This record gives sequence, C-alpha cells and structure tokens, in this order.
Amino acid sequence: MPNNESAVDSTQASPGKIKPWESLKHRDFRLLWMGFPFSGVGLWMRNTTNAWQVYHLTDSETLLGLTFLFQGIPTVIVGLFGGTLADFLPKNLVIRTTMSFEMCLAILLAILTLNGHIEVWHIYAITFTSSALAACEHPARAALLPKLVPRHLLLNATTLTAFGFNTASLVGPVLAGGLIDTAGPGWSYVVNAFLVLPAIIALSLMRLTDEGQRAKLRLNVATIFEGLIFAIRTRTLIIMILLDVVTMIFGYYPALMAVFAKDVLYVGGTGLGALLAAAPLGAMAGLLLLLAIGNVERKGRMLIIVTIIHGIGLIAFAASPWFGLSIILIALLGLVDSISVSVRQTSFQLVAKDENRGRVVSLVGLVAQSSNSLGGAYLGLAAALMGPQLSLAIGGAIGAGFALIMAVAYPKLREFRP
Repeated sequence: MPNNESAVDSTQASPGKIKPWESLKHRDFRLLWMGFPFSGVGLWMRNTTNAWQVYHLTDSETLLGLTFLFQGIPTVIVGLFGGTLADFLPKNLVIRTTMSFEMCLAILLAILTLNGHIEVWHIYAITFTSSALAACEHPARAALLPKLVPRHLLLNATTLTAFGFNTASLVGPVLAGGLIDTAGPGWSYVVNAFLVLPAIIALSLMRLTDEGQRAKLRLNVATIFEGLIFAIRTRTLIIMILLDVVTMIFGYYPALMAVFAKDVLYVGGTGLGALLAAAPLGAMAGLLLLLAIGNVERKGRMLIIVTIIHGIGLIAFAASPWFGLSIILIALLGLVDSISVSVRQTSFQLVAKDENRGRVVSLVGLVAQSSNSLGGAYLGLAAALMGPQLSLAIGGAIGAGFALIMAVAYPKLREFRP
C-alpha cells in the first residue's frame, strides 16, 4: 500500500467518542475540506448573480423559477451517468475535469456581462451546462469520502464537508451582493472563476490511489441503472428519496426569497442578503450539533423528525409578517435541512458497496438537484397564481404530512440503522 495516511481501512472499529474535527487527521480529506469551500463560495456567487440578473432583466417570478428548472433538467438526464463515471474513472480526475470546465463557464458569463451582451437565454444555457457538469462531479466527490476516512468517521467527514459548503453559501451571496452593488455583476463572475483554482490545486496534491473495481466495470445501460436498482431493492433508501422529493418540490423556499424580500417583507436587496444568509447560518448550527453528537444511530428516525420540523417551519415562515421572525425561521429551516442532507448522504454511503458507491450516492444529488429545480419552477408558477405565502404554506403542510404518513406506513424507516 502507498505511504498515504488517507488510504484507510473502512472496516476499522470506532475508538470511542468521536471528536468534532476527527476526520481532519487524514491528509487527503484535509486537502479536500480546505479546497472546496473556495469553489463553493464561487458557485454561490454565481447562483446569486444569476438570480439577480434574471429578475432584474425580466421582473418575472415565472422566468426566475425557470432558472431553477434549467438547473434540474440536466441532473435528471445526466445524474445516473455521472454516478457511473465515478465508479468507472478515477474520482479525483472526474472532479478536477468538471471543475476546470466550471471555471471556463464563469469566465464566459463574466465576458458577456462586462461587454453588455448578457441575455436571459445565456444564463439559462450556461446554467444548464453547469448543472450537467455538477451531475458528474457530485457523485464522484461523495463516493470519494469513504476512501479518505474510516467507516466510523463517515458521518463526521460528511458533516465537516457540508459545514464548509454552508460556510460558502453564507459568504458567497454576501460577497456577490456587495460586488453587484459596487462593481457590477460581471465582476462577481470574475471572482467566481478565480475561486475555483484553490480547489483544483488541493485535488492535485492528493495522494490517493483510487482504482477500486473500475477495471471490472463495463459501461452500458445495465451498469448505469445499477445504483437505482440497488436503491429500489433496499427499499428504505427509496423512502428516504421520496421524503426529499416531496419536501423540496412543494417547499423549495430559496426560489421565492427575492419575491419575499421585495413584495412581502419589503426589505429590498439588503434584506434579501440577510434572508439568504440566514439559511446557511442555521445549517452551520445544525452541522455543529451533529459534530457534537458524533454519530446518529437511528438515522431514519432523525430524518423523519427533521422533515416534519421543516414543514412546520415553512408554514410559520409563510405566515410571518415580521422580518426578524422570518430570519429566525429561515435559520431553523437551514438547520434541519443540513441535518437531513448529512444523515441521508451518510446512509447511502454506508449501505452502498465499494464497486457501486458512485452510482448509489449519485441518486442523492440527482434527487436533490432535480427536486430543488422542479420545486423552483413549481413555486414560481404557484406564486404567480395564488401568491408566495399561500404557496409555501401549502408546501410545508404537504411535506410534514407526507413524513408522518411514511413514519406510520413504513416502520422500518424509524428503526433504520445502516
């Protein structure tokens, strides 16, 4: 075996109480963790700038919602294939290649915007392409984690990774908003492009030899769908997917933050920045809570609880007439969202096998991105028809109600311990 402290034995027994930063003792995970927040800040800057430009150019909730739809369509088309690539090719290579193309897309947006030639269809097309690249990158990144830390540290590593990305989702919108107001949206894209470089460099410094079972794989239709078939046979994984689908399609609140800031709470751009920052702040609190706990044995039960809380919190946010209360409720939604994502992703990583992990965990990203995008499109249309508040309140009720039904109808989910 190469001299690599990150080439770990995934069957290693847990030494006891897990410290919050335990996974950072492994060099390759440390590099991954330090590099990706930079690219995450850039990605959130781009998403924020895209939303601002679309709404600024069109003043249309429906067209704003279509931005999220163009994020979701490629995920549905490419998602399963992206998971197959993670098992078929070196994961590190897949991540570095896709991130290099992402940097080029940010540069293209910058050129179009700075030259005054940007149009809505440009943003849609580049968003579509970027989402297709992400559908290849995310499964490779998620499947790489079990190669970097022992099995008992996987939830810890997943949580630390999510903490870095939520930090990015806090910094990115604020930085983008400041650049939009002071230098213009084009320079937000320029900074986005440069922030990808540290992540690419960190990946290049990793020593991991990632061969696994790739030599035994044949790239065909059956191989591509193996992860989905595995999840269906495991049953509990499909229930976890359905919880996310229903919650996000009917309650993807970020899609309406610009509308709430402008037309419901009347707080303008500064208020929008605060609303967008509240969710990652809450998410960071939730992730710190998970890090303090160390591990969650009954992951299914935890998932049910946070899904119900999410629905109730969404109803309360929709009814809130006060900006301060709305900030608190969005932070609560961010908190339960972060716990849900970490628990779900860790469950898929633990249940999957080494040879199909990329295809299995790709379902998490596929479902999350496509549900968020479909939810953004649905809520944009629903808000235009019945108002943003009623749309979110109905979505919260549907999400919480569905979680209760699943808890009663499928008891194995409550006792699920991967």
